[in-house]
Amino acid sequence: NMAEASKDENIESYSTEATSNLEGAVEEFAETIAEVKSEDANLKVFRSLQIVITGRKRRIGDLGNVESPDDPMKIELMIYNKEHIEQVLDFIKQNGFPAKNEEGSQFIYVRVPKPSRMQMEEIGDDLIRRTNASCSRLVKIKTNTGLRIKAATEKEFIDQRIAGISSKKIERAYDRCTKEIRIIGLMKRREILGRFYTSVEKDDVELLKEIMKRTKLEQQKLATEKLILSESKEISETHNNDDNVQQDVVLEKQNIENLSTNSV
Repeated sequence: NMAEASKDENIESYSTEATSNLEGAVEEFAETIAEVKSEDANLKVFRSLQIVITGRKRRIGDLGNVESPDDPMKIELMIYNKEHIEQVLDFIKQNGFPAKNEEGSQFIYVRVPKPSRMQMEEIGDDLIRRTNASCSRLVKIKTNTGLRIKAATEKEFIDQRIAGISSKKIERAYDRCTKEIRIIGLMKRREILGRFYTSVEKDDVELLKEIMKRTKLEQQKLATEKLILSESKEISETHNNDDNVQQDVVLEKQNIENLSTNSV
């Protein structure tokens, strides 16, 4: 039945589109979160230092460009207005940061300490916020598609049974993608916090088990690959040795033949 077939395709397009949107959101989250580093804490704290300039409180980040191009522990501060350099330099030193400026240069070079536990935990909290925001995005994608399916069913573009199948597919994709986002977020939190990491979210412990399981599987896979590789290497070496032995036998026969010919 052509009509039935087109209905099936119609509903499939809902679940295919929703799944690809859900997976796209996971990829986007993974990309943005990959750029988060514990050293970001230094820049953040530094940019927000407040100094009084001409009677007004100003953030360092408003007075100059704050960057750490080569080493996260070395900040380069390019002051926009040359008249502020002296004052900003003194202020930075008073705040306990070793800093220097070469005569006539707009740059102030600052050494910063390693981020404190509190600063690290702030990044951890920010990662939780980002994770939750991405999960909310998945909810939106699922809900919107659900509403579209419902409207299509009411208008009888698609029947109840197919709508049910599609909704189940979307639900499964949603669950899988949500779990993925939460795992990516948690792995990043553990990487940033290191020894300061503690389980704070209600599903941290469960997800941690999943991460451990995956890590174990990954290690087993690598070990198996290594084993296969070394075995195939051994086999090829054995073949080479066999070839060498055969070559030796051939040479030996030739030598014997030569000797016998010479002695005649």
